[in-house]
Amino acid sequence: MGGVRAGILGTDAGVRGGTGDSNDVLGGGNPPGVLGLGDDAIPLDDVQRIIAKVTKDWDPPNPRTTPPIIVSGATLEKAADELNKLAEWGQGGGSLRTEPIAAGNSTNLTVKMHANLVRRLPTWAGYAKASPAAKAEWDQMVRKLAAHEDRHVAIAIEEAEQLAKDLVGKEISDIAQMVTDANARMQARQDELDDPSHTDHGAKAGVPYGDVNLDITIK
Repeated sequence: MGGVRAGILGTDAGVRGGTGDSNDVLGGGNPPGVLGLGDDAIPLDDVQRIIAKVTKDWDPPNPRTTPPIIVSGATLEKAADELNKLAEWGQGGGSLRTEPIAAGNSTNLTVKMHANLVRRLPTWAGYAKASPAAKAEWDQMVRKLAAHEDRHVAIAIEEAEQLAKDLVGKEISDIAQMVTDANARMQARQDELDDPSHTDHGAKAGVPYGDVNLDITIK
């Protein structure tokens, strides 16, 4: 999101990381927290609720593209001024979470997991009236920005796939920490991608990600 610079979607403080949901697995019982009733009550500590399957919402990827990023201005220079007022020129990434699991004594569970993918690119309101040269310059910037944001999305998907794989066979009490750790790893990778010292994205004056540039001298 670098395309979410901090726009990572994470923490949804941007678009690049997040935390998992903790799950209450206490049964009804008497006393509370025990499955069943009477002499046959089974303490929850003796019941292992194991994850057998993880469902995905990112296969195929369907990142959110709203709200639209629209910049105004009759020239590239004015459009660039509008872009630079934004926290980031574009946004890409995700935030991993799982849905809560209902209380019960089922031992083979299915966990529903969400990647919360986001991919947003800017639209220039003055594009239609711009010169052919200005349009071409804007187009090349958007192509490079799209590639950058696509990489942020890819990182989110990679971490989502790994987490989905790692969750299988684990007890549900492990979910919250595993989701938190996965989001932290994803955030670190997203931050590295946006790091100005990164080889492919070295800092340049007025440019958010080194290889994404806009020549504002073109009329």
